[in-house]
Amino acid sequence: MWRRLIYHPEINYALRQTLVLCLPVAVGLLIGQLHLGLLFSLVPACCNIAGLDTPHKRFFKRLIIGASLFAGCSLVTQLLLAESIPLPLILTGLTLVLGVTAEISPLHARLLPASLIAAIFTLSLAGYMPVWEPLLIYALGTLWYGVFNWFWFWLWREQPLRESLSLLYRELADYCEAKYSLLTQHIDPEKALPPLLIRQQKAVDLITQCYQQMHMLSAHNNNDYKRLLRAFQEAMDLQEHISVSLHQPEEVQKLVERSHAEEVIRWNAQTVAARLRVLADDILYHRLPTRFSMEKQIGALEKIANQHPENPVGQFCYWHFSRIARVLRTQRPLYARDLMADKQRRLPLLPALKNYMSLKSPALRNAGRISVMMSIASLMGSALHLPKPYWILMTVLFVTQNGYGATRVRILHRSVGTLVGLVIAGVTLHLHIPESITLAVMLVLTLASYLIIRKNYGWRRSALR
Repeated sequence: MWRRLIYHPEINYALRQTLVLCLPVAVGLLIGQLHLGLLFSLVPACCNIAGLDTPHKRFFKRLIIGASLFAGCSLVTQLLLAESIPLPLILTGLTLVLGVTAEISPLHARLLPASLIAAIFTLSLAGYMPVWEPLLIYALGTLWYGVFNWFWFWLWREQPLRESLSLLYRELADYCEAKYSLLTQHIDPEKALPPLLIRQQKAVDLITQCYQQMHMLSAHNNNDYKRLLRAFQEAMDLQEHISVSLHQPEEVQKLVERSHAEEVIRWNAQTVAARLRVLADDILYHRLPTRFSMEKQIGALEKIANQHPENPVGQFCYWHFSRIARVLRTQRPLYARDLMADKQRRLPLLPALKNYMSLKSPALRNAGRISVMMSIASLMGSALHLPKPYWILMTVLFVTQNGYGATRVRILHRSVGTLVGLVIAGVTLHLHIPESITLAVMLVLTLASYLIIRKNYGWRRSALR
């Protein structure tokens, strides 16, 4: 029972994020500088958006780059505000300059919104403290964030990798069921393929995440991680055989109907999916896998393939399911791979800058979109006679991301989280609740909201109001 609790990905994640936020507040409370502790706890928000807690072999290098960008944006914002430069121009300039990060790599692209958040936080601090103090807060806050996360990953050792592998196996199980339902349930291919491609992309993203974690852990040099390394190689073999498909799905469905193989294929797919979910739990909760066999299921497929040699569906399914069954039975990959090669696309700065200067650059268009939104938000603040409209800017930036569907979801979640937070804050101020009780409520809300943040984006905002 305790393993299911402490190793649960959501609980482990919530504990890490809550501690990295609340420990500075607790220290500030103990030394009588609560306001500094609260300011210090804002820096992890920038670090989270930048993905600085992503396990990566360049973990500390990314921390240095992130801290430099946060402090640099803070300094530039303060100096330009002192020169009476309009806020829309400041934010537009910062956005267009930092937009080149998206050309370097997808992970570097997350530094753009994080740096803008740092500049927006600076708006609330400018004029109330010396110029150097926000820079020191960002530098020390990022240092604290990096050291804490490094210690957490060291303390739990391979647990983050176990979480990612467990999620990968579960995603492969869902993908296997969804894919073969296209063949056996007569679903319109035009409607079924887009969600199927989304599932496939999720599996690929999890594979990339596992790559990064193994690089950070140096899994190829550590005997403790060999079992997890082998499980990852098996997952790659499984992904290859699950994702491959015949062309012309309409014809595939017709051939499946002629060969009367629907039930057998569904039986194989459901057996594979069920086994993958069991393995996902075994990896997450440190259990040794039990024995497994698909002889009956594979035998039924082989019989259909032999009865209909002219039908490619039977041969196709028999070949791939037999390879999948072999991996699941032997718990060994089909062939060796060099997993430690750095395959992530990452451009040097100068070639990335050259690509960024093109009007066809997606990174430039994205930076232009964000700069327009920031400028409009600044003008809205001016229309409302707000000299520092950081609340409007922060709201717009938090809900801004590629994909309008995801943005709509974020707007809804953030709106609900904001309203809940404002109600709680209003009740707290109206009833003059003691500071200690207020902080305790914030702690409970933060922990509770982080437990569901991966599926419900905006609920965490209620704890930050």
